[in-house]
Amino acid sequence: MPLAIICDPDTPIEPVIHELVRQNVAHELKENGTRRELWVDDPALVDGVKKYYQTYRHSQQHSLSVANLRSLPITTTVLVVTLVVALLTQLGEQRQDWFLMARLQYYPRDWFLYDGLWSIWHAISPIFLHFSAQHLIFNGLMFWYLGGLLERATGRGFFVIMLLVLALAGNVSQLLVAGPLFGGLSGVVYGFMGFACVYQLCVLPLGIAKGLFYLAGVWLLLGISGVFSAMGLFSVANAAHLGGLLSGLVMSGLYVARQRLRVKDED
Repeated sequence: MPLAIICDPDTPIEPVIHELVRQNVAHELKENGTRRELWVDDPALVDGVKKYYQTYRHSQQHSLSVANLRSLPITTTVLVVTLVVALLTQLGEQRQDWFLMARLQYYPRDWFLYDGLWSIWHAISPIFLHFSAQHLIFNGLMFWYLGGLLERATGRGFFVIMLLVLALAGNVSQLLVAGPLFGGLSGVVYGFMGFACVYQLCVLPLGIAKGLFYLAGVWLLLGISGVFSAMGLFSVANAAHLGGLLSGLVMSGLYVARQRLRVKDED
């Protein structure tokens, strides 16, 4: 009887066992010290059971459960702050200046950076500001999906640094191109996209479908081309998207280089 799975202690194995019983797959769940192992009778079924378990684990990691919220404190904190800001600003209708990157001057049209400690807050705060329910929901779901994967994969320390770098890069890019009247997590999400793409190619698979990367690329190109604004649909923070994406690629390069140096040192 070959070993099929070493069970993740944070993921309930019972639904997998139930499915194996339903399909009449002979198996045995063994306790080996502190870990649990799933063995199957037929060696030909090992790969199929592994793939099913990986798919099940990914689905569990994306579910909105108390266990996931606790295991992803950084991702959860950002989303909670984003929701609080949405309520506080009534989706950008009130108190915008609390979260814009710079002070707006309407006549003559200009903007000025904040001074002192407030400048640190305002350098990051635009990522929490959203201007519609659709904007909030789409960015929130993508941030939960990608952020959750990357927080688990990279560790909390690196994830926090990456999050701050992506936020700052996207915000500064958009400020310099179009001024301070912008907001949203999409620059960070594009940074996550760039990082995740390289991570999947050079480190380990994350289970992200290639189609998601293609869709993000097409969306970015359409935004830069001006199609959305020409059709009168909505304005897009293209500079924030591009700045986030490029900084995500840089962070992925640094991460991969660090991982390879660690492996080399261990050898």
